[in-house]
Amino acid sequence: MILHVVGDENFEPEPERDVEHAEFFISRILDTDLDSVYEFNDESETKRRIERIARNEEGFQDAAQRLSREFSRLHIGATREGAFFIFELETGHIQSKIYSLIKYDYREAIEQSDGEDGSLLRRIVQAFIADKKAIQKSALIRIVDGEADTAVSARDRARAAPLIGDYFEAFLDVSRVRSDNALNQAVVEVVRTTLQECRELLPGQDAARAFAHAKDTLRSRQRIDAEAISDALLAAAGDPQAEDVRLDLERRLNRKLKSARLEGLSFPPDPRVLRRPALREVRTTEGVTIRYPDAAGDGTVRRASRPGGGEIFTIETQRVTEDRLVSERPRDVG
Repeated sequence: MILHVVGDENFEPEPERDVEHAEFFISRILDTDLDSVYEFNDESETKRRIERIARNEEGFQDAAQRLSREFSRLHIGATREGAFFIFELETGHIQSKIYSLIKYDYREAIEQSDGEDGSLLRRIVQAFIADKKAIQKSALIRIVDGEADTAVSARDRARAAPLIGDYFEAFLDVSRVRSDNALNQAVVEVVRTTLQECRELLPGQDAARAFAHAKDTLRSRQRIDAEAISDALLAAAGDPQAEDVRLDLERRLNRKLKSARLEGLSFPPDPRVLRRPALREVRTTEGVTIRYPDAAGDGTVRRASRPGGGEIFTIETQRVTEDRLVSERPRDVG
């Protein structure tokens, strides 16, 4: 590991050091772990330098000092000073490493110690709080066989998640590849498939109605994250009180969130994605009227053309919830 004070015009390179307070920092690193919406650009110097460290083509200390100096240079005037850490982590696989970059808040720690006796880190750690809010910026980069994964896990307190600030984006040299619209689409698909999978646990086994309820709940939230999605799913399922049912729903949901790469993310709801589907109404020459959500055309309601004209409508349902005779409304007589 290595750490530097950044944001000061007089950047002072520090030597690498053995990891101290390991449990504290591992917990903070886990706090920064989330699925990525950013990817490295092809010419990213940060990516190249970390790859050189992993391949032992450049010493950890020298390369980390250069990275920290560049971070500090871009940082000046953008936000307040902090402590910038770079960690190299083993994963249990010889060919794989993870590099963690974290910028922390600190308070009066620097004024109280010049670091010459090795106490700089101790004083800073004492000034930290075990809270995600103390982390200003963070990135996780995975290296496999000396090559960095294109996907970068990055977080920035200065911007509304999942965005990161301009200078942090420039330092990493990354571009966003998953929009809020795409993330909302992924959430809708996760909720839809989860509800279909556990239809037997839903009120009336009505997955379509539960799905509409879940979308309404998500649309009303200020932010969508794992907690909001779980709340929406449980509400759509009628807020079951049985603990085993709740655990089953959450287990299925969490598995799908992981598969959809939505873990740890937070983003605003997109009304265009979460709006109620338009109703389609079809009337036939035989006097039959069919009315259904347009989105149901993906499988619940199927239409097939007949040779020579006409159509066949096929409706698949798990259960009929209403079946009654209705009187024809009298027409107004002019």
